[in-house]
Amino acid sequence: MNKQLSRRDFLRIAATTAAASSIGALGVQPIAAQADAGAFSLAMVDWSDPVQTAFEETIIPRFLEENPGTSVSINWTNWGRYNEEMTTAFASGVTPDVFQGGAVWAPQMARRNWAVPLNDFINADAEWDWADFPAGLQADVTIRGDIVAVPYRQDLRTLWYNKEMLAEAGIDAAPTTWDEFLAAAQATTVRGDMGYEVEGYHYSDASGNWQKDWQPFLMWLHMADGQFLSDDLTTCALNSEQAVAALEWLVALVHEHEVTSYPGLEPQGDLNVLAGRNAAMQLSSADMERVINLYAPDEAETIYPTLPLTGAVQATHSWVNKFFVSSQTSDAAASWGFLRFLTRQDMLEIYSASNNNTPPRLSLLEADYMSEKHKIVLESAVYARTFPQHHNLIALFRPIAAELEQALSGMKAPADALADATAAIDEILADD
Repeated sequence: MNKQLSRRDFLRIAATTAAASSIGALGVQPIAAQADAGAFSLAMVDWSDPVQTAFEETIIPRFLEENPGTSVSINWTNWGRYNEEMTTAFASGVTPDVFQGGAVWAPQMARRNWAVPLNDFINADAEWDWADFPAGLQADVTIRGDIVAVPYRQDLRTLWYNKEMLAEAGIDAAPTTWDEFLAAAQATTVRGDMGYEVEGYHYSDASGNWQKDWQPFLMWLHMADGQFLSDDLTTCALNSEQAVAALEWLVALVHEHEVTSYPGLEPQGDLNVLAGRNAAMQLSSADMERVINLYAPDEAETIYPTLPLTGAVQATHSWVNKFFVSSQTSDAAASWGFLRFLTRQDMLEIYSASNNNTPPRLSLLEADYMSEKHKIVLESAVYARTFPQHHNLIALFRPIAAELEQALSGMKAPADALADATAAIDEILADD
């Protein structure tokens, strides 16, 4: 996704792919044609009640109908215990045949040899259409030439704004640059005797997890054209001029321009700060639309996404979740057939629609569930960057998360915070 395409090119590619995907069958290929039919196990960690309903009432019954004599068991788990569960499963030799993983999982699975390389299956299966997945998503799951997973969703984040709030402040169009963003944030910020009543920009929730500052910082880092690690993955790049500029900008938003608070305002239960009209702008994913539709339907005509802002470059970040075939599966070909089914265009549309996920397939840009707002989010994919392919990213994230808190709270200068984070991360890399 680092390759820049125009919006017109993106729409043309998506339309062409959709047309090609609609020709002929949807890729129904019985598992029994590849290997003996049997029992399949699936680990699902990225799900909601609607996703579970979609799987139990539509997706899995359809699989069983197309593949008589098979069965599927699903472990519905959660992120809090998932890593321990999978580690134990691989240690004991009783893994699921197919399992989900998060944005940083591909290099881990490759290093541990926990995932079956899928190149031969994919290359022999033109009908399933690997080309329907954008090049950036393909690269995210390709480790040293091996395709170790298939994306099933991408968490693309871009700027969402309250059109009504901006208009009342005399701003008629969504910001496109950092300067325009700052002007809009200053015009819409409201402070009272007790502090912020409305943040012009909401950076992060006060009660978020340990990555609450790191994840939004990553998008500003990309916009400054900075990066987390060197291209060869051997050193940290957070002491660069670009990274310092990004953090200085954010610190100025808090302490100089006073358009966002730190710690940030708290959501009102399931109602996030933007949907609750306590902020005018926020970086978020397509989940913003789901929240608005469920909990703030009156805001449906006031809150909109726009394409990523331009700093040094126009950029954002995509968190890519994916399915893996376990290296311990008893029949890799059959398990690929199951994964193939789950990531077919028609099945991914059902899965994605159930939770309003941003799909990984270009052909789903025009899916029935894709609203005009969601299409803008998906179009942001051409500006998105993904994580460097290091196997120990979570450990590398922790030093910068701690240093961001120091800088944003005014306890440490941005350059010093990033220098300290870089030193700590380089030490981890050296010992790795």
